[in-house]
This record gives sequence, structure tokens and C-alpha cells, in this order.
Amino acid sequence: MPEDKKYFKFEIQKKSGGVRNICAPTGALKMIQRKLADLLYDCREEIENSQPITKGPKQRPLSFGFRRAQSIMDNARQHRHCRFVLNLDIQDFFPSFNFGRVRGFFLKDKHFALNEPIATTIAQIACFNNSLPQGSPCSPVIADMVAHILDVRLVRLAKRFNANYSRYADDLSFSTTLVSFPEALAREDSESGIWSLGDELLSVISHAGFVVNPAKTRMQLRTSRQTVTGLTVNKKVNISQDYWRSARAMCDALFQTGAYHRRDMSEDSTENDIKYKMISKTDILEGILAHINLVKRKEWIRQKEISPLAQPGMKLYAKFLFFKYFINLEKTLLVCEGKTDNIYLKYAIRNLSKFHPTLGEKTKDGFKMKINLFKYDNKVHNILEMTGGSSTIVKFIKNYKDNLKKFRYRPTKHPVIILLDNDKGLISSLREIIKKRFDIDVSLTTGAPFYHLIDNLYLIKTPEKGNEGVSCIEDCFDPTLLAFPHEGKQFNAAKEIDVTKEFGKAVFAEKVVVPQADKIDWSGFEPLLNRVNAVIADFATIEKNVIAKAA
Repeated sequence: MPEDKKYFKFEIQKKSGGVRNICAPTGALKMIQRKLADLLYDCREEIENSQPITKGPKQRPLSFGFRRAQSIMDNARQHRHCRFVLNLDIQDFFPSFNFGRVRGFFLKDKHFALNEPIATTIAQIACFNNSLPQGSPCSPVIADMVAHILDVRLVRLAKRFNANYSRYADDLSFSTTLVSFPEALAREDSESGIWSLGDELLSVISHAGFVVNPAKTRMQLRTSRQTVTGLTVNKKVNISQDYWRSARAMCDALFQTGAYHRRDMSEDSTENDIKYKMISKTDILEGILAHINLVKRKEWIRQKEISPLAQPGMKLYAKFLFFKYFINLEKTLLVCEGKTDNIYLKYAIRNLSKFHPTLGEKTKDGFKMKINLFKYDNKVHNILEMTGGSSTIVKFIKNYKDNLKKFRYRPTKHPVIILLDNDKGLISSLREIIKKRFDIDVSLTTGAPFYHLIDNLYLIKTPEKGNEGVSCIEDCFDPTLLAFPHEGKQFNAAKEIDVTKEFGKAVFAEKVVVPQADKIDWSGFEPLLNRVNAVIADFATIEKNVIAKAA
């Protein structure tokens, strides 16, 4: 491929102002770089695990960025309870690694010592315009491995003066409990009070092939707030109060008005003239809340404090996720009882042209769903406490009305549709709640296409069967598919199965339905999907009436 076709370039704004140039690889090259990165991560783990075992505590890594199972919290934790904390940055970190340096590492490093054609090929895969590009999947791990020689030299220097050292990507940190900070690392001008880096420290960094960014060097004393990689470390690793208050203020504004102020990071906004702009996109705020959750949750669990879900940070994140998923949603949302239902519905919509383009459509880029299927991922499990299953659904419906009241700004432009099996136990447990909360009667035999509970919340059941009406979503399949054997076992949709003779819903979805998706007769799903369409049509009518009244 021509060089200009291998990458596409764009800019992202830095927190400190200005822009960072990103060179992201195109599809084929990105795949190769990802495979190389995964292999190098495995190699590094194998190298570190092969080191001789010494007595005493397990030796910690010297760098914490670009590593599996390591984070900014692990890096910051090395510098708690110290009198002095010194932070400095490597200037132009990724551009510091040119083609020759990358190739030379894989040739000369004792753990690799690769043949020349192999080392050259790796450098060709990894480098662009004679450096490691920001945006490549393999740049981080390669940069971190090459920079290990810097870590070794700096930790030796730090130990000579009873100081701690760690690195996270291009951020270097030193700390000590000594009464005076070692002058070989940094010294304070007695008249101006300004700190400058020591000659010995600068010499080690320079000889390792790096340059310090002087604008980002800062010394922090115990009497002030000490931070490492953005986290406070005076007593315990934590989010700064300013960061937390800012996140809370942004959430309050979003929940009240639908938008929030965020600092303008453009080049003309300086520290002396900070500008703000109103934005309504939630992804930036979600990233902030996810960061707070990551830091605080780990620290709470580590210190065995009260349940993380009882903490203000988690409550705020849960409130935000409820707003995002159920109030400020961009498409109709279908909430099923579990992951297997999502698999069935995705393929049913894809293979039933009757529902194109209302529920999905074929495009030049492939099939696109016009509705969202609620995903029970780890974030939903841990923060919203939604794990799938009947108990989750009951609690969700019971609390929906009260949760809506927490928000003044409620666009609710699309419906949230709860899809349930017409199951005796579930419908029985919900019937009284729905009657009491919404004054609607839902029973096994009531055959309404949908039930509008409140605002944008709807309930639909799997189509009723027989005199009792009992049914489940698997009843939409042809009986011959339900009888299809897998590894000599038969499918059983019940919760309790005999694993020696039967397999459950997860295996049925992944091993029977998915491999045969394009051959299955999906027509049995039409009555169920007609109910979904009926909800969308009903909600659209309500929206039109609301708009007409407002006009």
C-alpha cells in the first residue's frame, strides 16, 4: 500500500490546550498491529514471569501504563504519604522512538535478539514517518518496552537517595519521606522558590534518548494537594474534590436543562482566560463519571469500606446511566430478560424483510438496526444493578415512575419497551405492582398488543398460547429447531436442567441458532415483532399530539 493510504490523520484537543496529532491505521494494517501488540503483551508477561524468584515481597513493575491489569491507581499508589512528590513529563514521547530505535531494540534486547529481517519487519509494521504513531495499537507496548532501560536507570538513581520512582506512559514521578528532597533529582532556588531538575536526573534521561518537557515539571509538598497522574495521593489514592464537584455540577445541569458547561480546550483558551461552552453530548460526561467510578470503586473494595453502590459517586453514575439509557435515548429501546433474547431478535429482524426499514434496514455498509437492544454488560450489572432475569425487571418497572421524577429535563423521544415471557411466575409477581402503580391489568390471558405504563415505558408479552396463555420467546421458533440436538443433548428452556442430557438457552442461542441463522424460518417471530411496531406507532402518535398542543 502507498504510505498515504495506510493511515488517516486527525487532531484531538489536549486538556492543557492545543491539539495532539493522531495517525490511526486503516483496517488491514490496524488488524496486523493489533495482533502484533497482543503477541508483544504475551511476550512481556512471559519474560517477567521467567525472572528468578527472590525472597521478600513480589517486585512491582516500574511502569504502569500500557500494561494489562495495571492502571493510574496502581501508579499513584506508589507515592502515598510522602513529604515531597515530583512529577515531570517526557516531551514528544512517541515521536522519540524512530525506526532505527525500534528495530535496534528487537535486534539487541537479550530477551528477543531477533534476526534482522524479523526486526526490520516489526519496525516497518509499527513505524510511520520514522516514528511510532499515536493511534496505532502496537505503539504503546513497544514504546513501554523500549523505555524500560530508562526505568532501570531512574529507579537505581532514586534508590541511591531513598526515593520512590514510577512511570505511567510519559509521566515520571519521584517521591520521598526525607526532610530534604535529594538535589541530584531536583533543587529549590532559595530566592525565587522555583524548583528545577537536578543535573544527574537530566543526564540519565538524556543518555536514555529522551527530553524533559520543562512546562510540566512540578514539585508538590505534603502541605498542599499532591497528585500523580491526576489522582490525589496525600493519604489515599482519590479523585480531587475539584474534579468531583465539577462532575456533579455538570450532571445537575444536564438533568435540569439537557446541557452542561465544559471548559473550552481550543488554543485561544488559556489558563488566564478560561472559556466554557455549553454541550449536550453525554459521552464526555460519561467518561468523567466512569473515571471516578474506576478510581473510587477500586479504593473502596481495597479498603473494605461500605458497599460502593452506597457511595455518592456511584449513585450519581447510576442516575446518569438511567438518564442516558431510558430518558435521553436516541432510538427505541427493547429491554428483554436476558442476552439470549437479544440474539433471537437481532437475527429475526435481520431475516424478516416485513420489518424493514421500521426495525432495521440493509445498507451498503451492512445491516443496521433501527432499534437498540438493551445490553446487560458489566457497567449495567455493577452500577445499575440490572443483571437480567425476572427480579431485575420487576424492580425496574416498580421504580421507573419514581426514577423519572428525579429529572426536570425529560426528552423521552423514543419508547422503552419491556419484553417479557408470558410466564406464570413473572406475570403473577408483576400484576399487582402494575395495577397499583399504573392502574393497568396485565394477566396471562389478556391479549393486548402492548400496555402503556407511563410516559415512554411500555410492556409487551410474548404472544399468548392455549387456554392459559403461557408462552416464552423460544415458542416463536419452529418445533423442529427446538428439537435439534447438540452434542447428543436436547434443548430445555427451563431454569433447572439435567446437564447430562440437556442444554439450556445460552447454548441453544450460540450453538444452534447463530450457526443456522440464515436458514432458520423466522416467521414465528412476526406476531411478537408486530407488537413492537405497534408500540412505536402508538408512541409516535402521542408525540405528535404533544407537539400539536405545544404549538
